[in-house]
Amino acid sequence: MSERNDYFESMKALAREKRTHYGVRTEAFGLRELRLIYKAERVKIDRWDSLPAKVRALYMCEDGVCSVAVRSTLPTEPRLFALTHELKHHYCDQDKLSSGELPCGDYNANELIEVGAEVFAAEFLYPEEEFKAHALAFSSHHWSPEDIVRFKRNCRARISYASLRKRLERLGLTGHGEYRAIQFRNLEEQMFGPPIYKQGWFQRRRQRI
Repeated sequence: MSERNDYFESMKALAREKRTHYGVRTEAFGLRELRLIYKAERVKIDRWDSLPAKVRALYMCEDGVCSVAVRSTLPTEPRLFALTHELKHHYCDQDKLSSGELPCGDYNANELIEVGAEVFAAEFLYPEEEFKAHALAFSSHHWSPEDIVRFKRNCRARISYASLRKRLERLGLTGHGEYRAIQFRNLEEQMFGPPIYKQGWFQRRRQRI
């Protein structure tokens, strides 16, 4: 196994260790539970209206004071992933900070560090073996886009369609890049109708409040 793969495996092991330490259960883990971990780790979360292009969140630590700036407009699932991604920087990368700030998202300068954080977050939120068992129980044959939507709607883990698609590719249940162009949220609405917050009665009700 290469040094690079060794590093990624160590990030998975760290994620599982932290899950055990904090008693994380996949089906009951969300932003509320993650905020409690941040509080225990003494890392402050700041919601920012603007961050550098393509950066969802940014970890900063100087003189022992640590915080994460997260883009305020992120939906729940991407925000959960981004904040978990930053936990890896808190656990592993404080010594790499040069000016009190790690340029999170700069893949040219920190590709290994950033991919390692993605590996950590994916394993922390939905461990690979747990996902594999659930996915194969759902279907061990080639998945259609509609299968992905149905699994996502019944999946107890808070995982995005993008993350789900990549994991299915790694399991060989879909082809590499096969469904990259599909807008799964639109497909979900076509199959099951718009979510409550998009329905006319709900919007009219909010206007009266």
